[in-house]
Amino acid sequence: MALTLTLILAACSKEDADDKVASTSTDNAATTSAPAEAAKPAAESAKPVEAPADAVPNLSAELDWNTIPDLKDIGNFPFFTAPHGLKINNEKDGLSEFFDYEKLENYTGVGIYTTEGKLGILAFDCADGKDFNQRLFDKSIDDFIDKMGAKQIFKGEYPANETKNAAILNKLEENMWGGKHGSNGLVRDGSDSPIAVYAFKNNGKNYMVDIQSNSAQGSIFIMELKAFEQTIKKYTAEAIKKELDTSGKAILNINFDTDKATLKPDGQKVVDEILTLLNENPTFKISIEGHTDNTGAADHNKKLSADRANAVMYALAGKGIDIERLKAVGFGADKPLAANDSDDNKAKNRRVELVKF
Repeated sequence: MALTLTLILAACSKEDADDKVASTSTDNAATTSAPAEAAKPAAESAKPVEAPADAVPNLSAELDWNTIPDLKDIGNFPFFTAPHGLKINNEKDGLSEFFDYEKLENYTGVGIYTTEGKLGILAFDCADGKDFNQRLFDKSIDDFIDKMGAKQIFKGEYPANETKNAAILNKLEENMWGGKHGSNGLVRDGSDSPIAVYAFKNNGKNYMVDIQSNSAQGSIFIMELKAFEQTIKKYTAEAIKKELDTSGKAILNINFDTDKATLKPDGQKVVDEILTLLNENPTFKISIEGHTDNTGAADHNKKLSADRANAVMYALAGKGIDIERLKAVGFGADKPLAANDSDDNKAKNRRVELVKF
């Protein structure tokens, strides 16, 4: 049973809200789709930790996930939808912005609990062009997440912008992300932008939710925690052979010292894989072709690319590969893979290719 938020907000203007405050308090139970009321676990209903007013917040804080409730029948990520009368800006798949892997700094009242994983951002605005109503947003989301059963970690304002809080405020400043719709982030100070932080578990995954609103808009930041997974794999002889068999050439990133033909240690490791390939496939003959970007003089680039191709060839010959099975040529910037109009594209063009002959 997916949880959906269906509080009826007839309008977003503050005037409309004031006329309906009395009725919404009695209507909420009937208009919000949520699990049946039940006694909450002790961990779920415990009050969030509050630090003394004059305390200096710690830079880091811990969270005991054994105390966090495991919720059932709450739907799928991102779990929240827009109430009637509100909209999610730039919505795609229920989100304003999505990052497959990001970091979120969560303020707990005594420090910062850092999380990494899948981050979704929901930026709410009025659906009918009227002024955003912060009170209705807060009441809708508070009621929904309370019935949902998530544990409240903190609710209130960020530490004051004072010297004693500089370290923690600077850390919170990292909660800014430049996405396709501009910068999104949590406002780190100001009494107009209170913050609420929640945690829950669902289907074997841990979630953090940061909710913030001000007079202009409301925002929900939901993080599905996951460990970083390294997907870069060692470039092996087997992978090189697969490329050669498929397309007749293999594009390699062999690192050299800047503006030199001297192999770096990681470049030598790639050469060792080429050596393995040639030893395992004694009929293979390869042309080693050097390429550069267009930075600098064309003649210099062509010579540099040829010197680098020769460096690879003679390294292989020095380890026993018959020189008759090898060729070396340098093309400089004559055969780019991409336009030399950015650092990323120039990096693509600086390469060594192996071509079967």
